[in-house]
Amino acid sequence: MDKKIEKKKWTQKKIGYLIGAALFILIAFFGFKSFNKKIYKINSSRISVKKVTQGQFQDMILIEGDVEPINLVLVNTLEGGSVKEIFIEDGVFVEKGTPLLLLSNPTATLGYLNQETAIIEQINNLRNLKLLLEKDQRNLDESLIDSENSLAETTRKFKTDSVLFSKDVIAKNDYIDIQETYRYQQQKRNLLNNNVNKSSHDNKIQINQINQSIELMERNLEMIHENIEKLLVRAPVSGMLSSFDPVIGETFGRNETVAKIDVQSGFKIMGQVDEYYLSSVKPGQLAGFSVDGQLVDLMVKKVLPEVVNRRFEIELVFAGDIPKSITIGQSVQVRLELSKAQESLMIPRGNYFQSSGGQYVFVLDGKGEAHKRSIKLGNQNPSYFQVLEGLSEGEEFITSSYQDFKNYETIEIN
Repeated sequence: MDKKIEKKKWTQKKIGYLIGAALFILIAFFGFKSFNKKIYKINSSRISVKKVTQGQFQDMILIEGDVEPINLVLVNTLEGGSVKEIFIEDGVFVEKGTPLLLLSNPTATLGYLNQETAIIEQINNLRNLKLLLEKDQRNLDESLIDSENSLAETTRKFKTDSVLFSKDVIAKNDYIDIQETYRYQQQKRNLLNNNVNKSSHDNKIQINQINQSIELMERNLEMIHENIEKLLVRAPVSGMLSSFDPVIGETFGRNETVAKIDVQSGFKIMGQVDEYYLSSVKPGQLAGFSVDGQLVDLMVKKVLPEVVNRRFEIELVFAGDIPKSITIGQSVQVRLELSKAQESLMIPRGNYFQSSGGQYVFVLDGKGEAHKRSIKLGNQNPSYFQVLEGLSEGEEFITSSYQDFKNYETIEIN
């Protein structure tokens, strides 16, 4: 009976392959380690070295600001037109109501004059109607007076004839005639009296409505005169005139700004801040800038959240005395504080950040070499980075550019 021969799982060939693969991996590993341990040699004159320090770190940024008046009034046109006459020059002090320029708008002026003519005609018609009603009322009153006078005469004659008729002095027909005349005069007087009362009541209401209409139309006339007057642009407040440079013939639309007036109540600074810091800037934060060797304190008063061209505006006011050298339009560099000062490790800013992105630095070992070390940075200000991990106080590191040796782990300094 034949025996079944089991096939070996590990042949010499397979074992040889495995040994070869392991040797290849070891050689590749040590080769990679050897490559990474390449040393870059550099002269000490080509690098800059700074120390890691411990101190008060404050998160702040530098922003550009422009000095503006704290109360600036815009001078706008109330009616559009072309410049016909200029009465004053830019950069002078003006009183409230001072004429600045005169605009010409023939179309608008003609329209206002046509409206004025139509309103005046309506006013005259209403006044004539009022006079006619008053005249009719007077005529009615006169008719009533005449009727009452006739009734009084007829009453006296009727009473006399009644006595005479009772004594058979006058004929019956004559008595009947005077009696009918008396009744007619009574009815006529009563009818006229009712008409006069009703007409007087109605006329009073109508005349009152006419007076109200005339008053309204006269107000409309005043508004038309004011609209014509709007072509003359005046200073709305007293102050220093600026941004006023019109030329004869230049056209302005309605509600268009032609000048600015500084009421000279102080200064403010309008700063431009990158949108990245929108959530970090709040009213009440402190800031400052230097002028003539003096540090000037500021405070954020308003944050305008509208972002334009990736920037938003903040309004800063002076927290103390305003330097005499400050002028409108002056540009300043403002240090805006984003947090309160705190004790922290710090490293100075430098060209190394462009190459390392703040992920590592080359730290000197005191033996003529510098080694790449991973670090973790926190906040920053114009001078320093806050160090969270990877460095200790007093250690020295290279602050110049790493561009030539960023792929090396060790640098030999000679």
